[in-house]
Amino acid sequence: MVTLSGAHSIGVSHCSSFSANRLYNFSGTGHQDPSMDPRFALSLKAKCPIPTSNSNSDPTVHLDSLTPRRLDEKYYIDLQLKRGVLTSDQTLMSSPSTLRMVKINSKYPSIWRKKFGRAMVKMGEIDVLTGSQGEIRKNCRIVN
Repeated sequence: MVTLSGAHSIGVSHCSSFSANRLYNFSGTGHQDPSMDPRFALSLKAKCPIPTSNSNSDPTVHLDSLTPRRLDEKYYIDLQLKRGVLTSDQTLMSSPSTLRMVKINSKYPSIWRKKFGRAMVKMGEIDVLTGSQGEIRKNCRIVN
């Protein structure tokens, strides 16, 4: 899972997916998540203001602040700097075994790329739908 999480090196998240808990009311405290770098949190708050009832806006932010348009190991560096946007990402730093993998993936990018490639191929072989059983979505959030 740690290896596949590296896919978040290229991607975005809607503010509504994380901001309420991570930025404004972590576990009902009224404060930001203490596992997040305070300066990074300020930059996210600028992009993801507290939602209002009359706002239809739901901005997006990059999941990798260092190289958001490149699939690389910088996502893992972000995590070590406490710059994981999603709780599920930053949580990788909370267990000794996943922390170790995050550090290895950031230090040895060529090894991570090989592991990532193998994991993606393996994942692509899980319950493959063919013919009329599946679909290729034109917009991943909407069923065709």
